[in-house]
Amino acid sequence: MRVTKLSDAGGVSVEGVDFTRPVPADVSAELMRLYDEEGLLVVRDQTLTEPQLLAATEPFGGSEVHVATGDMDSAFPGVSVISTRGNKGHVTPEQQDAIVGDIDFHTDQAYVIAPNRGKLLYAVAVPEEGGKTGFIDGARTYDALPAATKAKIDKLHVIQSWKHAQATIARNRGFYEKGATQLADDRYADVAYPLVVRHPRTGRKSLNVPPLWAAGIVELPGAEGEALVAELIAHMRKPEFAYWHAYRLGDVVAWDNWRYVHAAGGTPGRYVRTLWSTVIKGGPVIGEEIAKAAA
Repeated sequence: MRVTKLSDAGGVSVEGVDFTRPVPADVSAELMRLYDEEGLLVVRDQTLTEPQLLAATEPFGGSEVHVATGDMDSAFPGVSVISTRGNKGHVTPEQQDAIVGDIDFHTDQAYVIAPNRGKLLYAVAVPEEGGKTGFIDGARTYDALPAATKAKIDKLHVIQSWKHAQATIARNRGFYEKGATQLADDRYADVAYPLVVRHPRTGRKSLNVPPLWAAGIVELPGAEGEALVAELIAHMRKPEFAYWHAYRLGDVVAWDNWRYVHAAGGTPGRYVRTLWSTVIKGGPVIGEEIAKAAA
């Protein structure tokens, strides 16, 4: 196994692992160590079937079925198809130059109190332009905060709102070209997460203010909380914290959803960009109901 740094913003590239075969115990243990330590891995040069991708999820903690099943491959539960042409090839972008599939930085399953640990993304079709996935390490952004800000936010809770996210997505037609469907904005109730999340496995602190979901601060209602959210998001968005991954065919990307936010940069409509995705099991409860957080 060969491990090299991806960028100053985080992550490592891993070569010499073959997910078409059972992963030896020592390799599996090293992948989990890297996953805990780095939070973002790109495992290169894979040629996988859907069952092999599911098996590749095991070294990272095993797979589970995502609570939102709209992109699921019906033949292989647990594998989602994320494509500029839709999961069944049924979406035709209305304009070749239009950017499709773009979405702001977010955590997955931020609308439930026990989110998944992460995901694997496997590059099946790579576009000539665009199609990058962005990653920002909450541990690095937290470490870079002034001591006074760390003290101020340590016991606060961010409101993570499905309704807020859907309103944002509705203004961005990238995911909702012809053939796609807008999800109901009241599907999930608002939940509260710590602004500073202590990682359930490593104990490392991370700044948790996902732009797509963050709608306010439980303990600071109104303009004051909104201003703090905006300040922290502006800090997180500094260019030095972001890594944008340009896929190679056969890349398998694993990221830690308890630590990183991620974004889809979008792809020009003329190109096909297809990823297969699996969900890495969660378990620990990180969020809570708004009423409990405010009590």
